[in-house]
Amino acid sequence: MGKPPIVPLVMILVNILLGSIGQVSLRYGASKLGDLRAGNGIAASLVMAVKGIFTPYVFLGLSLYAISAVIWILVLNQVRLSFAYPLISLSYVLVVLLSAAILHERVPIVTVAGLVFICLGVSLIGVGYGAGK
Repeated sequence: MGKPPIVPLVMILVNILLGSIGQVSLRYGASKLGDLRAGNGIAASLVMAVKGIFTPYVFLGLSLYAISAVIWILVLNQVRLSFAYPLISLSYVLVVLLSAAILHERVPIVTVAGLVFICLGVSLIGVGYGAGK
């Protein structure tokens, strides 16, 4: 199998973007739900969590995941899983960047180093795929 066409690559990037924005949206929405720990009982926590699904940011995050799942199915129809799946690790990088920018989360230097290694690994996979390996 040669180089993947540009359309599946764009679809993978859109999938990464939607999933990452969905994750940040879920986190933001979850932070607005209050304490969901089982201190008030497991049943009460579950009821609150289910109600939380229908809050705007949580619902947006879940919706973005649903859309990305459909795109992912289309991607898997066109490229090898061994190529496409490792690229999804770029979502780790994007989530950290979005978390820092939007949620104002602190990013330790060791995390930055880990993100660099992820990018290097994805680059090696791309080079290996291009070389037909």
